[in-house]
Amino acid sequence: MKKLLIFTLTAAMLLSLAACAQSAAPDTPAQEEPVSDNAQIPNPWTDYETAADAAAAAGFDLTAPEEISGCSEKTWHVMKGEDGDVIFEVTYGSDEARAASVRKAPGADDISGDYNDYAETETLDVTGRSVTMKGNDGLVHLALWTDGGYSYALNVTAGLSQSDIAALVAEIQ
Repeated sequence: MKKLLIFTLTAAMLLSLAACAQSAAPDTPAQEEPVSDNAQIPNPWTDYETAADAAAAAGFDLTAPEEISGCSEKTWHVMKGEDGDVIFEVTYGSDEARAASVRKAPGADDISGDYNDYAETETLDVTGRSVTMKGNDGLVHLALWTDGGYSYALNVTAGLSQSDIAALVAEIQ
C-alpha cells in the first residue's frame, strides 16, 4: 500500500512538472500574415474629368497653359490634407510619361513636391512676380513663386530654357 501511494504521488508530481514545464515555455509568436512587397500608401490625389470639376473641389481656379513641352494631354487633380490644406494640380502627359505639372495652393509654402538638388538656382522677375528657377546644365526644371495669396510650382521633367519657363509662368494664374 505504501508503495502504491509513493508511486501515485510520484506520478502526480511528474505530471504536474510536465504540465508546468509546458505552460512555462516561452510563447511562440502568433502566425503573422505575410507582408506583401507591393503594399502601398493610398493615393492622396483625387482625379477629375475637367478643370471646372477640380476647381469646384479645390475651391479656387487654376489657369494653366494649353500645352507644355509639346504635350497637351492634361489631367486635373486635387489633394485635400487633413489639416485643411488644398493643392490643385494639372499634369501634362500620362502617369508613365509625365511631361510637366503645375500646382497652386493657398499660402506661401513650397508646394512642388520636388526634393531634387539642382546645381543652378536663379530668381527672376516675370511679369512682376519674383520667380525662383532651379535646374541643371542651363535648363530649368522647377519654377516657384507666390502671387495673390497663392503658391505656385511649375515642374518640367525634361527642362526648358529660362525664357520658355518665363513665358509659361506668365500664363499661369
